[in-house]
Amino acid sequence: MNKDIQIKIERENTMKTKLMILMIVLAVFSMVSSALAKPYSIYEIQCTTDPNGNSQLNGMLIGECSGGIITCIFPGTRTRIVVQDPNYPDGWGAIQVKDIDQMGYLDNISIGNYVRILNATVEEYRGTTFLQMIAENQPSVTVVSSNNLIPEPLIVDVSEIVSPVYGPISGGYFAADHNAEKYESMLISIENVIVTAVDLGKNSDNYVLQDYDNPDDPNFSCWASDYLNNDMEGEQLYHPYVVQDQRFCSITGILEQYTRVSHDWDYYQLLTTYTGDLKRYTPADINGDCMVDFSDFAEFCQYWLWGTE
Repeated sequence: MNKDIQIKIERENTMKTKLMILMIVLAVFSMVSSALAKPYSIYEIQCTTDPNGNSQLNGMLIGECSGGIITCIFPGTRTRIVVQDPNYPDGWGAIQVKDIDQMGYLDNISIGNYVRILNATVEEYRGTTFLQMIAENQPSVTVVSSNNLIPEPLIVDVSEIVSPVYGPISGGYFAADHNAEKYESMLISIENVIVTAVDLGKNSDNYVLQDYDNPDDPNFSCWASDYLNNDMEGEQLYHPYVVQDQRFCSITGILEQYTRVSHDWDYYQLLTTYTGDLKRYTPADINGDCMVDFSDFAEFCQYWLWGTE
C-alpha cells in the first residue's frame, strides 16, 4: 500500500476515534447535567423511611428544589423561612430554608410568595430537615409568583403528634416514636384541646395541650410553643391566650421537631405564628361546636324562661 494512502487512512481512523470519544463524553455529560438539573420536590426531599426521620438526601447539594409557598418568616430575622408545597397537603409537604451565612438570600420575600430554591444543601439539624443556603454554593431563591393563598392547615388528631415521654433516669423528654415526621414544618391544626401544663421543654416555653374528651390519656396530648408567634410582646414565654385550663376549639401552627439527645431532648412542638392561630372556646358556644351561630340561639331558646313557673 502506498505510504501516503496508509498515513491518510490512519489519520481518518484517528479522527473517527476522537469523534467517537467526544460523542461519548458529550453523552455522559448530558446525562450528568440532566441528573443535576432535575428539580426535586419538597416531598422527595422530606419523605423518608428512616426511623429517626432523617431525609434520604441528607448532605446532598440540590441543584433545584421546585419549592412552594412561604408560610412563615421567622420573626426578627430574614435568615429562616418555611416553604410548603400545596401539591402535598397530606404529609411530607413542607421544609425550612435557612440562609446560614446571612448573605441576604432571603431578603425581599413575603409570606404568600411561591418560591423555588437553587443550589441548597439538605441538612438535618437537631431533628429538623433544612435546605441550607451556603454562600460557596451560590444559592438563590426565585419568586415565581406573589400573593398566593396560604395552604389550608391539615387537621390532625392530637394523638398523631403525641407529647414526649419523661425519662426518669435522664430527666429528659423523648418522643415515643417519630410517626409525626411527615407533618414536620407543615401547617397543621388540632381541635378541642385544653392547656394542662406549662414550663416544659428546652427553654421552659412549651405547654401541654390535652384532648378535651380524653382528659386522662397522655396519648391524646401534644406540646406547643409560641416562640414563632408574631403577636408576642417583650419577654413573654406564652401568648396571652395561653393560660392553665384554657380550652381551645382549635390551635393551628407549624410542627417542628427539636432533637438534642446529648441534652436529653427529643420532641415535636406545634408553633403558633399569630393570634388567629388560637381559637378560644367561649361559653356563648352553647352546643360546643366551636361556632357561635343560630344553632346556639335555638338551643338557648329551648330554655327561655325555663324554671320561672
